[in-house]
Amino acid sequence: MKFFKSLRGQLTAAIGTVLALGLGLLLIVAGHQMSQMTMEAFIHEQQVTALVLANTVPESLEVPQVQSLLSAWTTPRDRQHDGFAPDTHISLFGAGGSRIASSAGSVSVGAVGELRGALSGQIVSDIVRGRLYTAVPVTHDGRSILGVLQVDSSLDSVQDRLLERWIALIGATIAALFLAFAIALWLARQLTRPLAELQGVAQQMSEGQLDARVELDDTINELASLGTMFNHMAGRIESMMQEQRDFVANASHELRSPLAAMKLRAEALACEMVKGNRARQYATEINDEVSQLAQLVNDLLQLSRAESGAFTPPEQPVGVMDELQSCIRTAQPRLALRQQRLETQIAEDIPDVYIHPQDLGLMVGNLLDNASKYSPDGATINLSATWNSQRLEIAIRDRGEGIPPEDLPRISERFFRVDRAHTRNIPGVGLGLALVSAVARQYSGILRIESSGIPGEGTLAYLELPVRAAEPWCLDTNQNMMQAR
Repeated sequence: MKFFKSLRGQLTAAIGTVLALGLGLLLIVAGHQMSQMTMEAFIHEQQVTALVLANTVPESLEVPQVQSLLSAWTTPRDRQHDGFAPDTHISLFGAGGSRIASSAGSVSVGAVGELRGALSGQIVSDIVRGRLYTAVPVTHDGRSILGVLQVDSSLDSVQDRLLERWIALIGATIAALFLAFAIALWLARQLTRPLAELQGVAQQMSEGQLDARVELDDTINELASLGTMFNHMAGRIESMMQEQRDFVANASHELRSPLAAMKLRAEALACEMVKGNRARQYATEINDEVSQLAQLVNDLLQLSRAESGAFTPPEQPVGVMDELQSCIRTAQPRLALRQQRLETQIAEDIPDVYIHPQDLGLMVGNLLDNASKYSPDGATINLSATWNSQRLEIAIRDRGEGIPPEDLPRISERFFRVDRAHTRNIPGVGLGLALVSAVARQYSGILRIESSGIPGEGTLAYLELPVRAAEPWCLDTNQNMMQAR
């Protein structure tokens, strides 16, 4: 019973039942055809034998001579020779329907319908009370009908023959049924083998072996596709777990270094090991470290919120031009500190769009901050914004050292930074582009980074946001509300 509760057992039972029903139906149809053909063959055999005997009847129809012939025909030796079944009787009737002679033991009186049919030149056969009656005309020179020869025999022999054939057919069906169940078991095993492998790999993954994969190259297409999707899912899970471990390790590293520095300075201040200007310097450095830690924690929270999928679509449109100008004003002090110049090219036909202003400010602000940090002093940074077929496109280009092509696929990963000597002293923990990419995905947008890796050619950060533009009546309503306030 436990076997039939499994998928393999249920498939075996289902396939076996279908095959058994098919074999049963085939048995009924084949048995019916066999019975019909056997009976038709028996009738045909008796008709042929009766015709042969009718041709040997003398034309005179003299009773002694005919009686002698009938007795000779029904002896066991002649009966076997002529093809008659056991318990066969032969009678001869005249043209008027009266019986002229009959074999020993015959009680047949002849059916009126059979005699009339035979006297009209037909061969008539009928089954009455378990006996087969056949009447054939006795002719002279194949033209005039002299009488009727009637042969009646028991159906016991043909029924015995049918019984033997039915037993053989049923035996063959039973053998085929066992073979069908064996085939059903094999098919069920073939169908469930990939699922069993999937179950085994899932068990291995649940035990921590995340690199386990399914090999289903030689199975049917649907299960092979399922195996491919399972392997893809397993790869994603392994990648996510590795990213989580890397995230914890990187976050711990980024937190440990400033905390250690803060601890040393705090201990020095607590023990009054430093005084005066040195103490004030330590306090300032502790404050800077706290600000950096606060920024790191804030970035992590924003990144976690962006990647959680809990996104609320904006209800009010915002002016892109105003938000970009706000980002530019925020970035100007940092640019001026390094004597960098920002050139802007913002299209005037950009409509108000449905986007959270803090999201737009976060993305543009991080991209401008990166461009400033990785560009040399006195460099020029370009910012452009256009509206193209329901998409807001923002591009920011710097004039820094660029990014090696092999690092471009990982540039948006959390805590990833290009490993170059001149970038090691640049502040940051590698969360900016990851945060921009995560926020862009909330709007079904993309962040694309292009760089040749050649120093001086810089990097192009291209942001594409398929956001919805506000309808004109919405803009008028918002303006009226602002004027009313």
